[in-house]
Amino acid sequence: MKRRKIFILCIDAGSHDYLAASDIPNIRKLADAGFYQHANAVIPSVTNVNNVSIATGTFPETHGITSNYYVDRETGKGEFIEDNRFLLASTLFEVAKETKFADKTALFVTKQKLLRILESGADIAVAAEAPSSEYIDAAGPAEPIYSCEINWWLLRAVRYTLQTYDPELVYCSTTDWVQHKYAPQDELSQQHMAELDRIIGEIVDDDPEREIYITADHGMMEKSLALDPGRILTQHGIPATSIPIIKDRYVVHHGNLGGAAYIFLENRNDIERAVQILLTTTGIEEVQSAEDAARIFRLHPDRIGDIFVLADKDTVFGELNVASEPISVRSHGSRHESYVPIIGYNSPWSTTDFEYNLDIGRLFVESLF
Repeated sequence: MKRRKIFILCIDAGSHDYLAASDIPNIRKLADAGFYQHANAVIPSVTNVNNVSIATGTFPETHGITSNYYVDRETGKGEFIEDNRFLLASTLFEVAKETKFADKTALFVTKQKLLRILESGADIAVAAEAPSSEYIDAAGPAEPIYSCEINWWLLRAVRYTLQTYDPELVYCSTTDWVQHKYAPQDELSQQHMAELDRIIGEIVDDDPEREIYITADHGMMEKSLALDPGRILTQHGIPATSIPIIKDRYVVHHGNLGGAAYIFLENRNDIERAVQILLTTTGIEEVQSAEDAARIFRLHPDRIGDIFVLADKDTVFGELNVASEPISVRSHGSRHESYVPIIGYNSPWSTTDFEYNLDIGRLFVESLF
């Protein structure tokens, strides 16, 4: 029986517009030989939420990661989500080992925080942000986190591992500094995608029968208005704070400005009035109570604040010194960045099997039982 081998690649912010604008003959060959599906990212459309969803095959209601930042409702204290203490579901690596699908599994990510969240069950776990000497020897010197070169390094490290250790399951996720700084038509953006495509072509040539899936965790759009929903409510006599879901330590990427936020009210009896105020605020597109947000977006109800807000296509939320201000930033988090591709090659499934990017992980897990 032929040994099944799978490579899942999440190109951070690798949405349709970036693929369409770039010279990527190898990815197009994979799509032509397999399929290209227009699919959905999980809302909120941020890195932690979507990578964990893909790498567990579940929605946040199950895996528990609803943000890049966690606030304890009782104490009001917050912390960055940078390890697996908050993870409630098994990773694909754990399932692959438990079902004896794989003798060896591998995880490759750019950011260390994502490695610490997803590494359970992975025999090989590499973060390009802090690589070991073996991988520096194999893929070259470590590259700056705020560069396109670090993603090229990451795929070279994947290729080395496939050639050297031949793991049955590999999950890889890049970082989106390039997309935060450059639009799809910009030269550096196109160079970034072209080099990723070149290395992907080499990986395919090395083992043409490996199953390959390429998707994205979210898209990216230009934003011109920033709001602080907590400050807006406070100015209306409703004491509140809001946390942008994108909030993490990589502020050079996005300035902690993103298209979704969780709002924490001092008095939860104010929810109805707060919702009405936010619904009339320019730049806010959707406002849901925690209960409704959990149901609509399949979020963990204990980890989403009291109110969930989504921005329109031009707006982001942040922790500001004013209620609103004009800005210029490329970011994500809302519905408008939640449309992503899924490319499948040598796949036993077809386009109709994929509605969300997480279906790659879900279908894999289901196939093992």
